[in-house]
Amino acid sequence: MTVSAYQKLKRRFLADTNGNFGIMTAILLPVLLGFAGAGIELANVMQIKANLQNTADSAALAAATEARLKEGELTDEKIKEIARAFITTQLEKDLTEEEKKELEKNSPVSIGTTEDARGKTFTIQTTINYKVKLNPLLGFIGAKTLDIAATGTAKSTVNKGAPISMYLVLDRSGSMSFKTDTINTAKKSCPNYTASNWGKSESQVTSSPCYVNKATSLKTAVGFLVTTLNKADPTYTSGGSELVRTGASVYTHEAYAAQPIGWGTSGVLNYVDKQIPEFPSGGTDATSGLNAAYNALKKSNTAETTAHKTKKNESFERYIVLMTDGEMTGYSANWDSAIDQKVRNTCETAKKDGIKIFSVAFMAPDKGKSLLQYCASNLDNYYAPENMQQIVTAFGEIARKAAGSVATLTN
Repeated sequence: MTVSAYQKLKRRFLADTNGNFGIMTAILLPVLLGFAGAGIELANVMQIKANLQNTADSAALAAATEARLKEGELTDEKIKEIARAFITTQLEKDLTEEEKKELEKNSPVSIGTTEDARGKTFTIQTTINYKVKLNPLLGFIGAKTLDIAATGTAKSTVNKGAPISMYLVLDRSGSMSFKTDTINTAKKSCPNYTASNWGKSESQVTSSPCYVNKATSLKTAVGFLVTTLNKADPTYTSGGSELVRTGASVYTHEAYAAQPIGWGTSGVLNYVDKQIPEFPSGGTDATSGLNAAYNALKKSNTAETTAHKTKKNESFERYIVLMTDGEMTGYSANWDSAIDQKVRNTCETAKKDGIKIFSVAFMAPDKGKSLLQYCASNLDNYYAPENMQQIVTAFGEIARKAAGSVATLTN
């Protein structure tokens, strides 16, 4: 064939349009099928990725939670086993035995720990590496599998002490001068006030034996609460604390200057000692003291959050300890339903805000007990002591419960 003939044949072939569609289809079909497969597979891969992420997060959280619940006694290897077992359990229904082994081999778990005076913090990271088998259509563009990965991290802390802000709201009305049934063996005689002789002079009511009155019992109970908090606080020093903040207010029918919340417990102890005399007087209206507590602790007041963050406390519990020995009378001898309702309303508002309330009805009448039962966050937070020993025990239990509110868990 001459060059001229070849060129003519070539030009005729290129100019001929018969069969072009078939040729282009043959060339493009694998590519088109590949892209079609990619579109179908994208949604599947995204769902698998989301499932893996949820599993990785949950596995890390489960292992971190177990480490905290076992109070830091688990070995690192045991914690890793918990995380791996969780991953396998969550995914096993979609895997063959060979894939399970491959998954376990490609799901590393790392554990980091830090420890200081406050406690031990576990940082647990789980990673899942998974090879997804792709739609066969993707084979037309050379893709048969896709490697995807997900990592979850969780932290849990086994605290030796719990960050708290606690506000005491204490009754110092006239009935707090009344005697209990506990004898003060340090004195031969003393004024023994009761409801029947209230209003007489101290000399007129002095008798033997000498009974400890309610005011002294309360101050002893507050002292025991403070001691219990201090013992439970690994950061406690005579200069304060890095975990515990306390404040207080006392009330009669009148409002009194409060002790602002501050680090440690010494401020509250000194305040109670000064503000509650041996023989108090006055009516009963807890609204001022309770409002002061709520305003100091409510979420919208960021002062407590800011203060705790300066000590690296990212979370903390808020507590009110509400104590009375009577019913809401104001400056009278009769129960005042309006005052009672105001106290209930403030308690309800505080509880809705997430503040936990302990209530102590100390030798109180029925209406006082009813009010404080309502105010308590739950029945376990309500106390009705009838003597000095019981109120001291109650305040000690309150301190132990508050100090035991450990467990900061973040994901």
